[in-house]
Order: sequence, then structure tokens, then C-alpha cells
Amino acid sequence: MEGKVLLRLFLMFVLAAAFSGCASTQLKTENDQLQARVTDLEKDQQAKDSQIVDLQYQVKDLSSKVDAMKAPGGDQVANGPVETEQAVPQVNTEASSAQIIRVKVGVEKIQRALKSAGVYTGPVDGKAGAGTKEAIIEFQKSHGLKADGVLGKKTWDKLKAYLRS
Repeated sequence: MEGKVLLRLFLMFVLAAAFSGCASTQLKTENDQLQARVTDLEKDQQAKDSQIVDLQYQVKDLSSKVDAMKAPGGDQVANGPVETEQAVPQVNTEASSAQIIRVKVGVEKIQRALKSAGVYTGPVDGKAGAGTKEAIIEFQKSHGLKADGVLGKKTWDKLKAYLRS
């Protein structure tokens, strides 16, 4: 009889150990899944923060254009008066420094750094045109950055290392 009690106690101990092991494995798996989800959410948050910054720059650019249009004689553009009920705003497809440079750095300095990095072959003329934008995109691609052609803080932080004293 004593042997049966010991055997039952032993079996209960083995079963308890087995179940607790399964529970800890399941908790570890759930923990790993939650950690992966947190990482994904943090990446999404960073992307949204970047979008917010880009939108803030766009609002600032549009505000300055609206202010310029409100100035005396500012309601005229190259093609005539501005339509106030225009369904689709006209977009200037030519690159400009306001569209591609979001840091307080001169265009010539940026072009010199791009040339030093080996991605810009155009003249260092201080004009942020299509060639400058293409060079920024190429630099961003080769340095693992978002290749959008916009020179923001992250891109400039890496690019300024190519400036020669």
C-alpha cells in the first residue's frame, strides 16, 4: 500500500513538472510574439512621425506660397489668375531647394558633399535641380536611408561626413 502511495505521488510530481514546463514554454512563445508586435508598432510609429514631419514642411511651403499670392500683385501666376475652386492643385514637377532640402544648409555645400560621396556629377552652382535630387536619392539608397530625394536630418547627418575641410 505504501508503494502505491509513493507511486501516485511520484506520478503526480512528474505530471505537475510536465504541465509547468508546457506553461512556461507557452508563456515564452506569447512573450516573443508580443515583443515582435511591439517592435512592429515602434517601426510604424517612426514611419508616422516621419510622415508628420514631411506634412509639416508641406504645410509650411504651402503657407508661404499662399502668403506670396495674397501680397499685392501676387494673385497672378505665369498662366494667369489663380483659380480658387481648382479641383486638383498644380504641382511644380521641377525640383527646387524648398522641395528637396529640409535642413538649414546651403545648396552648394550639399552639392560638394554629394560630389565628394561620388553620387553627383553636375556643377556646384547652388541650384537644387533634378541632378541634385537624383544624387540625393542615389546617396540615400547606398546608405540604407529612405530614398525619397528629400535631404532631411538623417540624410544630412550621413552626408556631411563627406565634406572636406
